[in-house]
Amino acid sequence: MIRLLKLYFPYSFVFVYSIVKQVWTVHRQKFQFSLSGHSNWVRSAKFSPDGRLIASGGDDKTVRLWDRQTKENVHTFHEPSGMVNTVAFHPDGNCVGVGTTDNVVKIWDIRVNKLLQHYQVHSGPVNGIHFHPSGNYLLSGSTDKTLKVLDLLEGRPFYTLHGHKGPVMGVTFSPTGEFFASVGLDEQVTAINALTDVSNCA
Repeated sequence: MIRLLKLYFPYSFVFVYSIVKQVWTVHRQKFQFSLSGHSNWVRSAKFSPDGRLIASGGDDKTVRLWDRQTKENVHTFHEPSGMVNTVAFHPDGNCVGVGTTDNVVKIWDIRVNKLLQHYQVHSGPVNGIHFHPSGNYLLSGSTDKTLKVLDLLEGRPFYTLHGHKGPVMGVTFSPTGEFFASVGLDEQVTAINALTDVSNCA
């Protein structure tokens, strides 16, 4: 059963999420390959900035790194408590961010396969994360109806945004980092000017 589709324009690929992750090309409209290894539903998958790697995470409590050319699972990170809802690559391609069902945001250094940062700033599962283009901040959205911006240089929460009346399911920064947006189960899409609107956040 297919749980979710996501379209990735930079590399013209579509990810199909089930237990077996499938990759399809858009312009050729054809199936490319499957990546098998997860033992339960895959919730999220992202390409690295250079397109060389794929990170995936899911209900088997693992984050897996795949080589796009060889299709090999080159490393697996284990999340002992929570299932993995969302993954994202840092803009430099050296780190992977993870949001889990046990309310945690983690950042792993994939060069040495070690945990760099751990944030327990939400009171509900983390459903979406996205790195700022500078790589200095990370945006997260949660079932607790809040958005958090994390200062990765200082290693602490920067500010919290309230406004959604239901779980926040997706977040993103604009390509320039000037804006960010969120979408929730309250059927609300929120856009924030990161340069001017944050003065209203606590």
